[in-house]
Amino acid sequence: MVSVITASDRQAFKRCRRAWDLGSPLRQGWERADDRVPVDLGAAVRAALAVWYFPGMWEWDRAIVRPLAFEAYRRVAAGWPAGADEVAALGERLLGRYVEWAPAVDRFTPVRVETDFQVAIPDPADPVRDLAGADGSALHFAGRIELLVVDAFDAYWLATHRLQDRWADLDELVLDEGGATACWAWERSFLGMDIAGVIYNELRTDADLDRELPTAATPGPESVVPVGHRRMYVRSDRSTVPEITREGNEVFRRTWVSRSLVELERARRHLGAEARDMTSADLAIYPAPAWDICSVCEFRPPCIALNTGVDAEAVLAKSYRPRPPVPEQEGRLGGVTWSIGRGAAPPTFGRRPTTDR
Repeated sequence: MVSVITASDRQAFKRCRRAWDLGSPLRQGWERADDRVPVDLGAAVRAALAVWYFPGMWEWDRAIVRPLAFEAYRRVAAGWPAGADEVAALGERLLGRYVEWAPAVDRFTPVRVETDFQVAIPDPADPVRDLAGADGSALHFAGRIELLVVDAFDAYWLATHRLQDRWADLDELVLDEGGATACWAWERSFLGMDIAGVIYNELRTDADLDRELPTAATPGPESVVPVGHRRMYVRSDRSTVPEITREGNEVFRRTWVSRSLVELERARRHLGAEARDMTSADLAIYPAPAWDICSVCEFRPPCIALNTGVDAEAVLAKSYRPRPPVPEQEGRLGGVTWSIGRGAAPPTFGRRPTTDR
């Protein structure tokens, strides 16, 4: 038996243990009973950028790839509820400005997009042994990387797209434990591959998109130019990777944050310690009331019921339902769901079952 801790589950645990306890598949596993489709602009833009950075089309003329990226964006936006036209239009304009800006600063070659990973979690006290839950089950950590690229110095980087109405503080990116953990997990999933760090690709949703933006200089012979291969295993000297580099304008900003071996080791230990807590039989469950958390929490009604002595079970029975098992996904365009570190896809995946006659 395997218990899987996802990156989103871990974030929920850090944010509020009560909400995590109510919604996690590892715990009570509730979800809202309505089928509302959230207006997630970030998801729509990331779907478009997964096409824009699709490795198999990287050498194509960008004028050919552009409409395909917008088509991917519109497929996601088409599922939004009525009244989201303004948000959909904003996303299209933001995406249009991005694909004008990106070619001059994309000094890398994409290797993978939207690729899942799943790795065993080592015991924080003894990394040679894998961690086990209180019931004896193996503990795995699972997540998805948005983009894997290789630069001209044969260094691999994970990249993530962040849509927000403010710039992230530099220390916020340096302290991003999720990014460091993803680097560690990817290296463990693809043994022999070293990840130099994380590229944070920020897109401002509150910027003036009608304003003329400074044009980034086209890479020349003295600049770092795109590497011409997509090999999965090349070697780079970590010492040549700068710690932090940044470029951009008022709408888009890209920050390269390298991750040292010390940081990856600490990320491993922190993940193991949290996984041990999350699966502990005597874990203490308590809320973390703060309006920036509670205002967007889908479990606010039962939490208030618990705080005020109302029947929380009745609230859950009325407005929530058991969360169904997460269906297996074959991954998005340009990605793979099964890494070479975990074996190939099951031979019957994606095929209709056959019956004996």
